[in-house]
Amino acid sequence: MFGITPLTPAYGRDYKSLALLKADLLAGKDFKTAEGRYINLPQLLELGLSSVQVRYGKGLTKTNVVALKGKS
Repeated sequence: MFGITPLTPAYGRDYKSLALLKADLLAGKDFKTAEGRYINLPQLLELGLSSVQVRYGKGLTKTNVVALKGKS
């Protein structure tokens, strides 16, 4: 979807590893869309997304794709 990805951590957060970012994303923490809006896991799932591209690393220089898993 245009304007959604890549997601970046919200509120000035940055992650040294993809594992830490993935844990917070799947825990429902807020992330910022390319448009500048805030979004979290329930909203991403509501949009029907099965994965998203994310930025992380020192200065948000790395990117990767994270599969989204709904909570039961």
